[in-house]
Amino acid sequence: MSDHELEYHRDAADEVAHAVEWYEQIDSQVATKFKLELARAERLVLRSPAAWGPYFHGTKGFRFRGFPFVMAYIEHEDQIFVVALAHNRRRPGYWKNRL
Repeated sequence: MSDHELEYHRDAADEVAHAVEWYEQIDSQVATKFKLELARAERLVLRSPAAWGPYFHGTKGFRFRGFPFVMAYIEHEDQIFVVALAHNRRRPGYWKNRL
């Protein structure tokens, strides 16, 4: 287990909230599955942050299963900083100014 803490950029936290809200409007069961996948992503990234491949702008990216999202993050000595919950259909790297 890692000694890292997980922190979200405020805009990334907003992206998570908007995704959850959108899925809840569509179907509560899908929203639950999304939240479970988000929790899985957080757990796996915290457990082994170096395991996930390079993404954009020097970040690593954890690709969600069953949902069109990538968790873009930077590993610091004691922190995982989530820069974006990037939707696969948005312009790649739109969140560069958050770095």
